[in-house]
Amino acid sequence: MNSPTHSDISLIVPTYNESRNIVLLLERIESQLSGVDYEIIVVDDNSIDGTAQVVKDYAHLHPRVILSLRTTERGLSSAILHGMEISRGEILAAMDADLSHDERLLPSFIRAIQEGADLAVGSRRIAGGGADRWPWYRRLTSNIATRLTFFWLRVSLSDPMSGYFALRRSLYESCKHRLAPQGYKILLEIYCKARPSRVVEFPFIFKDRRQDHSKLTFLVMIQFIQSLYHLRRESRESNTSRTRSKQSKEQKE
Repeated sequence: MNSPTHSDISLIVPTYNESRNIVLLLERIESQLSGVDYEIIVVDDNSIDGTAQVVKDYAHLHPRVILSLRTTERGLSSAILHGMEISRGEILAAMDADLSHDERLLPSFIRAIQEGADLAVGSRRIAGGGADRWPWYRRLTSNIATRLTFFWLRVSLSDPMSGYFALRRSLYESCKHRLAPQGYKILLEIYCKARPSRVVEFPFIFKDRRQDHSKLTFLVMIQFIQSLYHLRRESRESNTSRTRSKQSKEQKE
């Protein structure tokens, strides 16, 4: 695969207690990015299971892997934004560390951005996508959250809850100072704040966690609803501002 026009692809992998998964994931990722000028930024939130040390040891032999250890901050979304801020790539990507995302999509993501897309998303909700061994209650929660997102925000993404995506750096730069995510759905925040003009979605089968426990908690669900409320309010305010600006311009003419 040819290197992208601006070289450098940065993949952000946030971790918390993923010591049993991370080496396997890094090996899989590197096998998919062979021939590409890339960096993998693992942002660890001071895991208590030694994840950071495992990544540090791995990075000694794999210089494209970078560890960023956070000791005072927590949260998946903020970890992804932290990784993007310290990255050097023209293409930025994010994926979970728990082996739930199919690393074989990465070349397709990169190619889509190279060919003009602003955002590439791994979707469970288009033909060919889905979930493997997903408990009914998690599927129900995801379905409700997705329906709420469509109803409140009118987004055109088929899977706005996806945590697996890549974007052009310029898209991130255009909205980064307005990002204030709650919970763990940073894709939705970026989409609503930046409004990319061209989005490409790729189907994948979401693999339920092989290790540890789900990140889905009652607190996370509350944060998600709060995030929807704030995004809806900001969207309305933005629309009102545009309408007033248009009316003012028409009056002057």
